[in-house]
Amino acid sequence: MRRAEGNFLMATNVRTKYADKIFNPATVAAAIDEVAFKGHREHRIVQELPFDLSDTDAAKELEIWLDQEQFHYIWRPTFIQMDPPRPSVITEYPELVISW
Repeated sequence: MRRAEGNFLMATNVRTKYADKIFNPATVAAAIDEVAFKGHREHRIVQELPFDLSDTDAAKELEIWLDQEQFHYIWRPTFIQMDPPRPSVITEYPELVISW
């Protein structure tokens, strides 16, 4: 195995574990209940790490659960400035927004 392949597998493993954690249906259901109790009609799953996780198995399974529970959802772009002194360095990744 080449070094690049090993690094790719490490990065994929970290992203998979992170997606499994934040897209857990029980965790998302509890978060939705919490914000709905406060009167909100939308919940954004805010990611601490700027990865596109929309194509992970965990995200797809959550989408199936959201459909079953009749929630609406959309992947909206999130922009972060990676290096503030240089405004040209901006990263974009999608985050899941759930509404009811």
